[in-house]
Amino acid sequence: MSKPNLSAEVLISALEQAIDATVIIDDRNEVIFFNEAASNLWGLDKHDVLGKNVNVLVPTLHRGGHDAFVERSRGSEHNRIVGTSREVEFTRSDGEYICGELSLSKVVTDDGRIFFMGVMKNVTNESQQRKILILQNDVLQALASDMMIQDVADLLCRRVESFVPGTVAVLMLITPDGQLRVLSSPTLPKRYRASLESLYVSSSELEKLRVDPKHATRMVWDSYRSLGISLGLQQCFCTPVSTRSGQVKGIFALYSREDQGRNTWPQRIVDSCIPFCALAFEQNATQEHISHLANFDSLTGLLNRSSVHKVIEGMISKQDGNRQFAIFMLDIDRFRDINDALGHVYADQFLVEIASRIRSIAKEDYVLSRSGGDEFVVVVPNCPHKEATAFAEHLLATMTMPMQIGQNTLTISCSIGISTYPDNGPDSESLLSTADVALRQAKEDGRGIFRFANLEKNQVAQDRLVLGSALRDSLAKGMLNLHYQPQVRTHTLELSGVEALSRWHHPHLGNIFPSRFIAVAEETGQIEAIGRWSLLEACRQIVKWDRDGVHVPTVAVNLSAVHFRNRA
Repeated sequence: MSKPNLSAEVLISALEQAIDATVIIDDRNEVIFFNEAASNLWGLDKHDVLGKNVNVLVPTLHRGGHDAFVERSRGSEHNRIVGTSREVEFTRSDGEYICGELSLSKVVTDDGRIFFMGVMKNVTNESQQRKILILQNDVLQALASDMMIQDVADLLCRRVESFVPGTVAVLMLITPDGQLRVLSSPTLPKRYRASLESLYVSSSELEKLRVDPKHATRMVWDSYRSLGISLGLQQCFCTPVSTRSGQVKGIFALYSREDQGRNTWPQRIVDSCIPFCALAFEQNATQEHISHLANFDSLTGLLNRSSVHKVIEGMISKQDGNRQFAIFMLDIDRFRDINDALGHVYADQFLVEIASRIRSIAKEDYVLSRSGGDEFVVVVPNCPHKEATAFAEHLLATMTMPMQIGQNTLTISCSIGISTYPDNGPDSESLLSTADVALRQAKEDGRGIFRFANLEKNQVAQDRLVLGSALRDSLAKGMLNLHYQPQVRTHTLELSGVEALSRWHHPHLGNIFPSRFIAVAEETGQIEAIGRWSLLEACRQIVKWDRDGVHVPTVAVNLSAVHFRNRA
Protein backbone atom coordinates (compact mmCIF):
# COMPACT_ATOMS: atom_id res chain seq x y z
CA MET A 1 0.00 0.00 0.00
CA SER A 2 1.48 3.33 -1.07
CA LYS A 3 1.90 6.19 1.38
CA PRO A 4 -0.52 9.12 1.02
CA ASN A 5 0.85 12.14 -0.83
CA LEU A 6 1.23 14.75 1.98
CA SER A 7 2.27 17.83 0.14
CA ALA A 8 3.38 21.03 1.87
CA GLU A 9 0.13 22.60 0.74
CA VAL A 10 -1.93 19.92 2.51
CA LEU A 11 0.09 20.16 5.72
CA ILE A 12 -0.04 23.94 5.81
CA SER A 13 -3.79 23.89 5.21
CA ALA A 14 -4.26 21.40 8.08
CA LEU A 15 -2.14 23.47 10.45
CA GLU A 16 -3.97 26.61 9.43
CA GLN A 17 -7.28 25.06 10.56
CA ALA A 18 -5.93 23.61 13.84
CA ILE A 19 -7.88 24.79 16.92
CA ASP A 20 -4.66 25.31 18.91
CA ALA A 21 -2.28 28.15 18.18
CA THR A 22 0.57 26.95 15.95
CA VAL A 23 3.79 28.85 15.29
CA ILE A 24 6.80 27.76 13.16
CA ILE A 25 10.17 29.56 13.22
CA ASP A 26 13.14 29.09 10.90
CA ASP A 27 16.84 28.84 11.65
CA ARG A 28 17.06 32.62 12.02
CA ASN A 29 14.32 32.62 14.71
CA GLU A 30 11.90 34.36 12.37
CA VAL A 31 8.22 33.39 12.31
CA ILE A 32 7.34 31.68 9.02
CA PHE A 33 3.94 30.27 10.04
CA PHE A 34 1.27 31.80 12.30
CA ASN A 35 -2.21 30.27 12.09
CA GLU A 36 -5.58 31.86 12.83
CA ALA A 37 -5.76 30.30 16.31
CA ALA A 38 -2.40 31.89 17.15
CA SER A 39 -3.64 35.23 15.90
CA ASN A 40 -6.66 34.97 18.20
CA LEU A 41 -4.57 33.82 21.17
CA TRP A 42 -1.99 36.62 20.97
CA GLY A 43 -4.42 39.20 19.59
CA LEU A 44 -2.01 39.97 16.73
CA ASP A 45 -2.57 40.01 12.99
CA LYS A 46 -0.39 37.45 11.20
CA HIS A 47 0.98 40.13 8.88
CA ASP A 48 2.42 41.88 11.94
CA VAL A 49 4.19 38.67 13.02
CA LEU A 50 5.34 36.81 9.90
CA GLY A 51 8.96 37.52 9.11
CA LYS A 52 9.56 39.00 12.58
CA ASN A 53 11.76 37.57 15.33
CA VAL A 54 9.73 35.18 17.48
CA ASN A 55 10.51 37.29 20.55
CA VAL A 56 7.60 39.57 19.52
CA LEU A 57 5.43 36.81 21.01
CA VAL A 58 7.49 36.60 24.22
CA PRO A 59 6.71 38.68 27.36
CA THR A 60 8.77 41.88 27.41
CA LEU A 61 10.63 40.78 30.53
CA HIS A 62 12.15 37.74 28.74
CA ARG A 63 12.73 39.11 25.22
CA GLY A 64 16.34 40.13 25.75
CA GLY A 65 17.64 36.61 26.41
CA HIS A 66 15.23 34.66 24.21
CA ASP A 67 17.50 34.32 21.12
CA ALA A 68 20.33 32.94 23.23
CA PHE A 69 17.93 30.45 24.81
CA VAL A 70 16.79 29.20 21.40
CA GLU A 71 20.37 28.93 20.13
CA ARG A 72 21.33 26.76 23.11
CA SER A 73 18.40 24.50 22.22
CA ARG A 74 19.57 24.28 18.61
CA GLY A 75 23.08 23.23 19.60
CA SER A 76 22.07 20.68 22.23
CA GLU A 77 21.76 17.02 21.32
CA HIS A 78 19.55 16.43 24.34
CA ASN A 79 16.92 19.10 23.94
CA ARG A 80 14.94 19.19 27.17
CA ILE A 81 12.18 21.43 25.86
CA VAL A 82 11.30 19.38 22.78
CA GLY A 83 8.71 16.68 23.32
CA THR A 84 7.56 18.20 26.62
CA SER A 85 4.89 20.71 27.59
CA ARG A 86 4.99 23.60 30.03
CA GLU A 87 2.83 26.51 31.10
CA VAL A 88 3.71 30.00 29.95
CA GLU A 89 2.06 33.26 30.92
CA PHE A 90 1.86 36.43 28.87
CA THR A 91 -0.34 39.43 28.25
CA ARG A 92 -2.29 39.60 25.01
CA SER A 93 -2.07 42.75 22.91
CA ASP A 94 -5.34 44.02 24.41
CA GLY A 95 -3.99 43.54 27.95
CA GLU A 96 -5.80 40.27 28.73
CA TYR A 97 -3.85 37.77 30.85
CA ILE A 98 -3.24 34.46 29.03
CA CYS A 99 -1.90 31.18 30.33
CA GLY A 100 -0.99 28.64 27.67
CA GLU A 101 0.30 25.08 27.60
CA LEU A 102 3.20 25.06 25.12
CA SER A 103 4.66 22.00 23.39
CA LEU A 104 7.61 22.20 20.96
CA SER A 105 8.73 20.10 18.02
CA LYS A 106 12.16 20.26 16.36
CA VAL A 107 12.70 19.58 12.67
CA VAL A 108 16.13 19.20 10.99
CA THR A 109 16.14 19.48 7.19
CA ASP A 110 18.41 17.56 4.82
CA ASP A 111 20.68 20.56 4.52
CA GLY A 112 21.04 20.82 8.33
CA ARG A 113 18.72 23.73 8.97
CA ILE A 114 16.80 23.55 12.28
CA PHE A 115 13.16 24.63 12.53
CA PHE A 116 10.95 24.71 15.63
CA MET A 117 7.18 24.35 15.76
CA GLY A 118 5.29 25.45 18.83
CA VAL A 119 1.71 24.49 19.63
CA MET A 120 -0.01 26.54 22.34
CA LYS A 121 -3.25 25.47 24.04
CA ASN A 122 -5.17 28.16 25.91
CA VAL A 123 -5.52 26.94 29.52
CA THR A 124 -6.16 30.34 31.09
CA ASN A 125 -9.38 29.35 32.88
CA GLU A 126 -7.93 26.08 34.15
CA SER A 127 -4.76 27.81 35.40
CA GLN A 128 -6.67 30.57 37.14
CA GLN A 129 -9.02 28.08 38.78
CA ARG A 130 -6.08 25.99 39.98
CA LYS A 131 -4.44 29.07 41.51
CA ILE A 132 -7.68 30.02 43.24
CA LEU A 133 -7.93 26.48 44.67
CA ILE A 134 -4.31 26.70 45.89
CA LEU A 135 -5.13 30.01 47.53
CA GLN A 136 -8.28 28.58 49.09
CA ASN A 137 -6.41 25.56 50.44
CA ASP A 138 -3.61 27.68 51.95
CA VAL A 139 -5.98 30.12 53.66
CA LEU A 140 -8.34 27.42 54.97
CA GLN A 141 -5.39 25.50 56.42
CA ALA A 142 -4.17 28.69 58.10
CA LEU A 143 -7.64 29.33 59.57
CA ALA A 144 -7.95 25.71 60.72
CA SER A 145 -4.66 26.05 62.61
CA ASP A 146 -6.02 29.14 64.48
CA MET A 147 -3.41 31.38 62.90
CA MET A 148 -3.74 35.02 63.91
CA ILE A 149 -5.63 37.20 61.43
CA GLN A 150 -2.49 39.28 60.80
CA ASP A 151 -0.61 36.16 59.64
CA VAL A 152 -3.57 34.96 57.54
CA ALA A 153 -3.73 38.37 55.86
CA ASP A 154 0.02 38.31 55.12
CA LEU A 155 -0.27 34.82 53.61
CA LEU A 156 -3.24 35.84 51.46
CA CYS A 157 -1.66 39.05 50.14
CA ARG A 158 1.71 37.52 49.33
CA ARG A 159 0.09 34.61 47.51
CA VAL A 160 -2.13 36.93 45.44
CA GLU A 161 0.86 39.11 44.53
CA SER A 162 2.72 36.03 43.29
CA PHE A 163 -0.26 35.04 41.12
CA VAL A 164 -0.64 38.52 39.61
CA PRO A 165 2.87 39.93 39.07
CA GLY A 166 3.33 43.68 39.34
CA THR A 167 0.55 44.14 41.89
CA VAL A 168 0.18 45.17 45.53
CA ALA A 169 -2.44 43.32 47.62
CA VAL A 170 -4.03 45.01 50.65
CA LEU A 171 -6.51 43.61 53.18
CA MET A 172 -8.28 46.27 55.25
CA LEU A 173 -10.50 45.81 58.31
CA ILE A 174 -13.17 48.32 59.32
CA THR A 175 -13.05 48.60 63.11
CA PRO A 176 -16.26 49.00 65.19
CA ASP A 177 -15.56 52.74 65.53
CA GLY A 178 -15.25 53.16 61.73
CA GLN A 179 -11.47 53.31 61.46
CA LEU A 180 -9.96 51.70 58.37
CA ARG A 181 -7.15 49.45 59.60
CA VAL A 182 -4.67 47.90 57.14
CA LEU A 183 -4.16 44.31 58.27
CA SER A 184 -1.60 43.43 55.63
CA SER A 185 0.13 45.27 52.81
CA PRO A 186 3.57 43.68 52.31
CA THR A 187 4.58 45.99 49.46
CA LEU A 188 2.24 48.98 49.74
CA PRO A 189 4.08 52.34 49.91
CA LYS A 190 4.03 53.71 53.47
CA ARG A 191 2.56 57.06 52.44
CA TYR A 192 -0.38 55.38 50.75
CA ARG A 193 -0.94 53.11 53.74
CA ALA A 194 -0.95 56.11 56.08
CA SER A 195 -3.55 57.81 53.88
CA LEU A 196 -5.79 54.74 53.94
CA GLU A 197 -5.56 54.40 57.72
CA SER A 198 -6.58 58.04 58.17
CA LEU A 199 -9.90 57.22 56.50
CA TYR A 200 -13.03 57.10 58.66
CA VAL A 201 -15.92 54.95 57.36
CA SER A 202 -19.25 56.39 58.47
CA SER A 203 -22.43 54.37 58.86
CA SER A 204 -23.78 55.89 55.62
CA GLU A 205 -20.65 54.82 53.73
CA LEU A 206 -20.96 51.32 55.19
CA GLU A 207 -24.46 51.17 53.75
CA LYS A 208 -23.16 52.38 50.36
CA LEU A 209 -20.53 49.62 50.42
CA ARG A 210 -23.23 47.07 51.21
CA VAL A 211 -25.53 48.01 48.31
CA ASP A 212 -22.88 49.14 45.81
CA PRO A 213 -19.55 47.25 45.85
CA LYS A 214 -18.08 49.78 43.39
CA HIS A 215 -18.12 52.37 46.18
CA ALA A 216 -15.02 50.60 47.58
CA THR A 217 -13.03 51.79 44.55
CA ARG A 218 -14.19 55.36 45.09
CA MET A 219 -13.09 55.18 48.73
CA VAL A 220 -9.64 53.56 48.48
CA TRP A 221 -8.56 54.62 44.99
CA ASP A 222 -10.46 57.51 43.39
CA SER A 223 -9.90 59.72 46.46
CA TYR A 224 -6.15 59.00 46.43
CA ARG A 225 -5.47 58.45 42.72
CA SER A 226 -2.96 61.30 42.39
CA LEU A 227 -0.95 60.05 45.36
CA GLY A 228 -1.09 56.47 44.07
CA ILE A 229 0.16 57.43 40.60
CA SER A 230 3.01 59.45 42.13
CA LEU A 231 4.01 56.29 44.03
CA GLY A 232 3.92 54.06 40.95
CA LEU A 233 0.38 52.65 41.23
CA GLN A 234 -1.76 52.81 38.09
CA GLN A 235 -4.97 50.93 38.77
CA CYS A 236 -7.03 49.41 41.59
CA PHE A 237 -9.31 46.37 41.75
CA CYS A 238 -11.24 46.05 45.00
CA THR A 239 -14.36 44.65 46.62
CA PRO A 240 -15.99 45.05 50.08
CA VAL A 241 -15.75 42.07 52.43
CA SER A 242 -19.16 41.13 53.84
CA THR A 243 -19.89 38.44 56.42
CA ARG A 244 -22.72 35.93 56.18
CA SER A 245 -24.95 38.31 58.13
CA GLY A 246 -24.50 40.93 55.40
CA GLN A 247 -22.35 43.29 57.47
CA VAL A 248 -19.45 44.95 55.66
CA LYS A 249 -16.31 44.29 57.72
CA GLY A 250 -13.51 45.30 55.39
CA ILE A 251 -12.14 45.84 51.89
CA PHE A 252 -9.75 43.72 49.82
CA ALA A 253 -7.84 45.69 47.18
CA LEU A 254 -5.29 44.84 44.51
CA TYR A 255 -3.28 47.79 43.18
CA SER A 256 -1.47 47.35 39.85
CA ARG A 257 1.76 49.06 38.82
CA GLU A 258 0.70 48.75 35.16
CA ASP A 259 -2.51 49.56 33.33
CA GLN A 260 -4.21 46.16 33.03
CA GLY A 261 -6.39 47.16 30.07
CA ARG A 262 -9.03 44.47 29.48
CA ASN A 263 -7.30 41.99 31.77
CA THR A 264 -10.03 40.42 33.93
CA TRP A 265 -7.70 38.23 36.02
CA PRO A 266 -6.94 40.80 38.78
CA GLN A 267 -10.65 41.41 39.48
CA ARG A 268 -11.40 37.70 39.29
CA ILE A 269 -8.83 36.81 41.92
CA VAL A 270 -10.00 39.71 44.12
CA ASP A 271 -13.60 38.47 43.94
CA SER A 272 -12.40 34.92 44.67
CA CYS A 273 -10.61 36.09 47.82
CA ILE A 274 -13.67 37.73 49.39
CA PRO A 275 -15.13 34.51 50.95
CA PHE A 276 -11.71 33.71 52.49
CA CYS A 277 -11.42 37.24 53.87
CA ALA A 278 -14.94 37.02 55.31
CA LEU A 279 -14.06 33.72 57.02
CA ALA A 280 -10.90 35.27 58.46
CA PHE A 281 -12.86 38.26 59.80
CA GLU A 282 -15.54 36.03 61.34
CA GLN A 283 -12.94 33.78 62.98
CA ASN A 284 -11.09 36.81 64.30
CA ALA A 285 -14.34 38.18 65.76
CA THR A 286 -14.97 34.82 67.45
CA GLN A 287 -11.43 34.73 68.85
CA GLU A 288 -11.77 38.29 70.15
CA HIS A 289 -15.13 37.45 71.74
CA ILE A 290 -13.66 34.40 73.48
CA SER A 291 -10.68 36.46 74.60
CA HIS A 292 -13.05 39.15 75.88
CA LEU A 293 -15.05 36.59 77.87
CA ALA A 294 -11.83 35.22 79.34
CA ASN A 295 -10.39 38.61 80.28
CA PHE A 296 -13.33 40.93 80.94
CA ASP A 297 -16.24 41.07 83.33
CA SER A 298 -19.40 40.34 81.33
CA LEU A 299 -21.56 42.80 83.29
CA THR A 300 -19.42 45.94 83.39
CA GLY A 301 -16.94 45.33 80.57
CA LEU A 302 -14.01 45.98 82.93
CA LEU A 303 -11.07 43.62 83.30
CA ASN A 304 -11.68 40.61 85.52
CA ARG A 305 -9.51 39.61 88.46
CA SER A 306 -7.16 37.26 86.59
CA SER A 307 -6.57 39.86 83.88
CA VAL A 308 -5.75 42.67 86.29
CA HIS A 309 -3.13 40.38 87.85
CA LYS A 310 -1.51 39.99 84.42
CA VAL A 311 -1.61 43.73 83.75
CA ILE A 312 0.00 44.52 87.12
CA GLU A 313 2.72 41.94 86.52
CA GLY A 314 3.34 43.55 83.13
CA MET A 315 3.63 46.99 84.75
CA ILE A 316 6.10 45.64 87.28
CA SER A 317 8.26 44.03 84.59
CA LYS A 318 8.43 47.36 82.70
CA GLN A 319 9.25 49.55 85.66
CA ASP A 320 12.48 51.54 85.41
CA GLY A 321 12.93 51.96 89.15
CA ASN A 322 12.08 55.66 89.17
CA ARG A 323 8.31 55.41 89.02
CA GLN A 324 5.63 53.88 91.20
CA PHE A 325 1.99 53.03 90.78
CA ALA A 326 -0.92 52.76 93.20
CA ILE A 327 -3.67 50.16 93.49
CA PHE A 328 -7.07 51.31 94.76
CA MET A 329 -9.41 48.55 95.91
CA LEU A 330 -12.97 49.87 96.23
CA ASP A 331 -15.88 48.10 97.92
CA ILE A 332 -19.47 49.36 98.21
CA ASP A 333 -20.58 49.77 101.83
CA ARG A 334 -23.58 47.60 102.77
CA PHE A 335 -24.01 46.28 99.26
CA ARG A 336 -25.91 43.27 100.56
CA ASP A 337 -28.68 45.59 101.77
CA ILE A 338 -28.77 47.26 98.34
CA ASN A 339 -28.92 43.88 96.62
CA ASP A 340 -31.74 42.65 98.89
CA ALA A 341 -33.72 45.87 98.48
CA LEU A 342 -33.40 46.26 94.72
CA GLY A 343 -33.31 42.66 93.53
CA HIS A 344 -30.69 41.20 91.22
CA VAL A 345 -31.75 43.02 88.04
CA TYR A 346 -31.55 46.50 89.56
CA ALA A 347 -28.50 45.51 91.58
CA ASP A 348 -26.75 44.70 88.29
CA GLN A 349 -27.76 48.13 86.94
CA PHE A 350 -26.32 49.61 90.12
CA LEU A 351 -22.95 47.89 89.53
CA VAL A 352 -22.93 49.06 85.90
CA GLU A 353 -23.47 52.63 87.13
CA ILE A 354 -20.60 52.25 89.62
CA ALA A 355 -18.33 51.07 86.77
CA SER A 356 -19.47 54.02 84.65
CA ARG A 357 -18.61 56.47 87.41
CA ILE A 358 -15.15 54.99 87.81
CA ARG A 359 -14.61 55.29 84.04
CA SER A 360 -15.75 58.92 84.12
CA ILE A 361 -12.87 59.99 86.38
CA ALA A 362 -10.22 57.56 85.10
CA LYS A 363 -7.60 58.71 82.65
CA GLU A 364 -6.72 56.78 79.52
CA ASP A 365 -3.76 54.92 81.05
CA TYR A 366 -5.61 53.82 84.21
CA VAL A 367 -6.35 50.10 84.57
CA LEU A 368 -9.94 49.34 85.66
CA SER A 369 -11.24 46.03 86.96
CA ARG A 370 -14.23 44.48 88.63
CA SER A 371 -12.59 41.74 90.62
CA GLY A 372 -15.83 40.23 91.91
CA GLY A 373 -19.17 41.10 93.52
CA ASP A 374 -19.11 44.78 94.46
CA GLU A 375 -15.32 45.00 94.55
CA PHE A 376 -13.52 47.17 91.99
CA VAL A 377 -9.81 47.79 91.38
CA VAL A 378 -8.21 50.87 89.85
CA VAL A 379 -4.48 50.88 89.03
CA VAL A 380 -3.02 54.38 88.59
CA PRO A 381 0.45 54.66 86.98
CA ASN A 382 3.06 57.09 88.28
CA CYS A 383 1.09 57.83 91.42
CA PRO A 384 3.05 58.89 94.53
CA HIS A 385 1.38 59.28 97.96
CA LYS A 386 0.06 62.82 97.48
CA GLU A 387 -1.59 62.07 94.14
CA ALA A 388 -2.98 58.80 95.53
CA THR A 389 -4.66 60.69 98.38
CA ALA A 390 -6.19 63.19 95.95
CA PHE A 391 -7.53 60.47 93.66
CA ALA A 392 -8.99 58.49 96.58
CA GLU A 393 -10.85 61.60 97.78
CA HIS A 394 -12.13 62.23 94.25
CA LEU A 395 -13.25 58.61 93.98
CA LEU A 396 -15.12 58.76 97.30
CA ALA A 397 -16.85 62.02 96.30
CA THR A 398 -17.88 60.59 92.95
CA MET A 399 -19.46 57.56 94.58
CA THR A 400 -21.50 59.58 97.09
CA MET A 401 -23.35 61.50 94.36
CA PRO A 402 -27.03 60.39 94.22
CA MET A 403 -27.89 57.89 91.50
CA GLN A 404 -31.20 56.85 89.97
CA ILE A 405 -31.74 53.09 89.70
CA GLY A 406 -35.22 52.25 88.42
CA GLN A 407 -37.62 54.19 90.61
CA ASN A 408 -35.09 54.46 93.42
CA THR A 409 -32.74 57.32 94.19
CA LEU A 410 -29.73 55.99 96.08
CA THR A 411 -26.97 57.72 97.99
CA ILE A 412 -24.19 55.33 98.84
CA SER A 413 -20.70 55.28 100.24
CA CYS A 414 -17.70 53.10 99.58
CA SER A 415 -14.49 52.13 101.34
CA ILE A 416 -11.09 52.12 99.66
CA GLY A 417 -7.86 50.31 100.42
CA ILE A 418 -4.65 51.56 98.78
CA SER A 419 -1.34 49.81 98.20
CA THR A 420 1.64 51.13 96.28
CA TYR A 421 4.44 49.59 94.28
CA PRO A 422 7.17 48.94 95.27
CA ASP A 423 6.49 49.82 98.94
CA ASN A 424 3.79 47.22 99.58
CA GLY A 425 5.05 44.23 97.65
CA PRO A 426 7.09 42.94 94.74
CA ASP A 427 4.26 41.27 92.80
CA SER A 428 0.57 41.55 91.95
CA GLU A 429 -0.55 39.01 94.55
CA SER A 430 1.05 40.83 97.46
CA LEU A 431 -0.04 44.27 96.19
CA LEU A 432 -3.68 43.23 95.85
CA SER A 433 -3.52 41.42 99.19
CA THR A 434 -2.21 44.48 101.02
CA ALA A 435 -4.83 46.67 99.33
CA ASP A 436 -7.49 44.23 100.53
CA VAL A 437 -6.18 44.43 104.11
CA ALA A 438 -6.27 48.23 103.89
CA LEU A 439 -9.84 48.04 102.57
CA ARG A 440 -10.97 45.98 105.55
CA GLN A 441 -9.25 48.44 107.85
CA ALA A 442 -11.22 51.28 106.21
CA LYS A 443 -14.46 49.41 106.86
CA GLU A 444 -13.50 48.72 110.50
CA ASP A 445 -12.63 52.41 111.01
CA GLY A 446 -16.05 53.61 109.98
CA ARG A 447 -16.70 53.05 106.22
CA GLY A 448 -16.84 55.76 103.58
CA ILE A 449 -13.11 56.41 103.98
CA PHE A 450 -9.81 55.22 102.54
CA ARG A 451 -6.77 53.70 104.16
CA PHE A 452 -3.25 53.09 102.91
CA ALA A 453 -1.74 49.66 103.39
CA ASN A 454 0.13 49.24 106.66
CA LEU A 455 3.00 46.77 106.50
CA GLU A 456 2.64 45.77 110.15
CA LYS A 457 -1.07 45.04 109.82
CA ASN A 458 -0.43 43.23 106.58
CA GLN A 459 2.10 41.04 108.34
CA VAL A 460 -0.55 40.20 110.94
CA ALA A 461 -2.96 39.25 108.18
CA GLN A 462 -0.37 37.06 106.48
CA ASP A 463 0.45 35.47 109.81
CA ARG A 464 -3.24 34.79 110.35
CA LEU A 465 -3.53 33.24 106.91
CA VAL A 466 -0.54 30.93 107.43
CA LEU A 467 -1.60 29.94 110.93
CA GLY A 468 -5.20 29.35 109.87
CA SER A 469 -4.13 26.95 107.16
CA ALA A 470 -1.64 25.15 109.42
CA LEU A 471 -4.23 24.91 112.23
CA ARG A 472 -6.78 23.31 109.94
CA ASP A 473 -4.21 20.75 108.82
CA SER A 474 -3.10 20.05 112.41
CA LEU A 475 -6.69 19.49 113.58
CA ALA A 476 -7.26 17.01 110.77
CA LYS A 477 -4.08 15.12 111.65
CA GLY A 478 -4.57 15.20 115.48
CA MET A 479 -1.47 17.32 116.11
CA LEU A 480 -3.01 19.35 118.99
CA ASN A 481 -2.82 18.06 122.55
CA LEU A 482 -4.24 18.92 125.98
CA HIS A 483 -2.19 19.89 129.01
CA TYR A 484 -3.90 19.60 132.42
CA GLN A 485 -3.27 22.30 134.98
CA PRO A 486 -4.06 21.16 138.61
CA GLN A 487 -6.49 23.13 140.77
CA VAL A 488 -5.68 22.85 144.54
CA ARG A 489 -7.54 23.95 147.68
CA THR A 490 -5.15 26.31 149.40
CA HIS A 491 -6.02 25.47 153.02
CA THR A 492 -5.85 21.65 152.64
CA LEU A 493 -3.64 21.35 149.51
CA GLU A 494 -6.11 18.75 148.18
CA LEU A 495 -6.70 18.36 144.44
CA SER A 496 -10.05 19.90 143.55
CA GLY A 497 -9.81 19.37 139.75
CA VAL A 498 -7.83 20.15 136.63
CA GLU A 499 -8.20 22.65 133.76
CA ALA A 500 -7.69 21.27 130.22
CA LEU A 501 -5.52 23.65 128.19
CA SER A 502 -5.00 23.28 124.42
CA ARG A 503 -1.40 23.26 123.23
CA TRP A 504 -0.04 23.18 119.70
CA HIS A 505 3.39 22.20 118.50
CA HIS A 506 3.80 22.42 114.74
CA PRO A 507 6.67 20.45 113.10
CA HIS A 508 7.78 23.52 111.11
CA LEU A 509 6.37 26.50 112.98
CA GLY A 510 7.34 25.19 116.43
CA ASN A 511 5.34 25.91 119.60
CA ILE A 512 2.41 28.25 118.92
CA PHE A 513 1.13 30.16 121.94
CA PRO A 514 -2.61 29.72 122.67
CA SER A 515 -3.07 33.50 122.56
CA ARG A 516 -2.10 33.35 118.86
CA PHE A 517 -3.82 30.25 117.57
CA ILE A 518 -7.04 30.64 119.59
CA ALA A 519 -7.55 34.13 118.10
CA VAL A 520 -6.88 32.73 114.63
CA ALA A 521 -9.29 29.86 115.28
CA GLU A 522 -12.04 32.31 116.19
CA GLU A 523 -11.44 34.47 113.10
CA THR A 524 -11.23 31.53 110.71
CA GLY A 525 -14.23 29.64 112.09
CA GLN A 526 -12.24 26.74 113.59
CA ILE A 527 -12.90 27.45 117.26
CA GLU A 528 -15.91 25.11 117.40
CA ALA A 529 -13.83 22.24 116.03
CA ILE A 530 -11.18 22.87 118.70
CA GLY A 531 -13.89 22.93 121.40
CA ARG A 532 -15.38 19.62 120.29
CA TRP A 533 -11.95 18.06 120.07
CA SER A 534 -11.08 19.34 123.59
CA LEU A 535 -14.27 17.86 125.12
CA LEU A 536 -13.72 14.46 123.49
CA GLU A 537 -10.04 14.39 124.43
CA ALA A 538 -10.80 15.38 128.05
CA CYS A 539 -13.45 12.64 128.31
CA ARG A 540 -10.97 10.05 127.04
CA GLN A 541 -8.44 11.21 129.65
CA ILE A 542 -11.01 10.97 132.47
CA VAL A 543 -11.81 7.37 131.49
CA LYS A 544 -8.09 6.53 131.42
CA TRP A 545 -7.52 8.07 134.89
CA ASP A 546 -10.45 6.10 136.31
CA ARG A 547 -9.06 2.91 134.79
CA ASP A 548 -5.66 3.63 136.34
CA GLY A 549 -7.17 4.40 139.77
CA VAL A 550 -6.42 8.12 139.64
CA HIS A 551 -9.24 10.17 141.13
CA VAL A 552 -9.70 13.63 139.57
CA PRO A 553 -12.81 15.33 140.99
CA THR A 554 -13.49 17.69 138.02
CA VAL A 555 -12.09 18.51 134.63
CA ALA A 556 -12.72 22.03 133.25
CA VAL A 557 -12.72 22.55 129.46
CA ASN A 558 -12.67 26.05 127.92
CA LEU A 559 -15.37 26.72 125.31
CA SER A 560 -16.07 29.69 123.06
CA ALA A 561 -19.31 31.66 123.12
CA VAL A 562 -19.90 30.36 119.60
CA HIS A 563 -20.69 26.93 121.06
CA PHE A 564 -23.62 28.35 123.00
CA ARG A 565 -25.04 30.17 119.97
CA ASN A 566 -24.93 26.98 117.90
CA ARG A 567 -27.11 24.37 119.62
CA ALA A 568 -26.08 21.70 117.11
